[in-house]
Amino acid sequence: MTTADPSPARREDRVRPRVGDPAPDVDLLLPGEGLLTLSAFWEAGPAVIVFLRYVGCPFCQSQVVGLREERRHVVEAGAAVVLGGQGGPTAEAAFREARGVPFPILVDTEREAYRAYGLSRGSAMQIFGPEVALPFLRANVHQETRQRGLKGGSFRQMPGTFVVDGAGIVRLAHRNRTVADHPTNKQLIEVVLRIGSEAR
Repeated sequence: MTTADPSPARREDRVRPRVGDPAPDVDLLLPGEGLLTLSAFWEAGPAVIVFLRYVGCPFCQSQVVGLREERRHVVEAGAAVVLGGQGGPTAEAAFREARGVPFPILVDTEREAYRAYGLSRGSAMQIFGPEVALPFLRANVHQETRQRGLKGGSFRQMPGTFVVDGAGIVRLAHRNRTVADHPTNKQLIEVVLRIGSEAR
């Protein structure tokens, strides 16, 4: 007797970490400085952790450019921002320089942190489905967010965004439903502000 494959919602229920879970602490490479644990970014307060699909991905570039443009608001809310990438140090450094990225990018060539945070490989629908088409066209209108080709890493890797509080507890866990889906800066800032208000 075969068991039917659970629905995406049921599968998501089994993926960890979820909101309220301890955030996985993984050693990753910070180019120029060596290995660094993720917890270094939430020791002093909330951290926004963005796992990129790959550095040439138009959707990831859009998210990073948006965070760069609203960096002051995110910092004033009390959060540190760190990016996780699966390319090598050279690709990540070139991306930071080309986009003027003010956030550190931790290199995870083995995708250890991606797995620890429940980020899997995407299906054809998640990568090429109809919900991706319009955001793809929008991203490619702008010079900074155009498709740049696969620059290290896996084309099928799904991205995600997490907010972790100063106690190391996940307060937002957003695993992209499609490669074009990510939380807005407003949503991230609201979570960070809520953490701050609870601490007072």
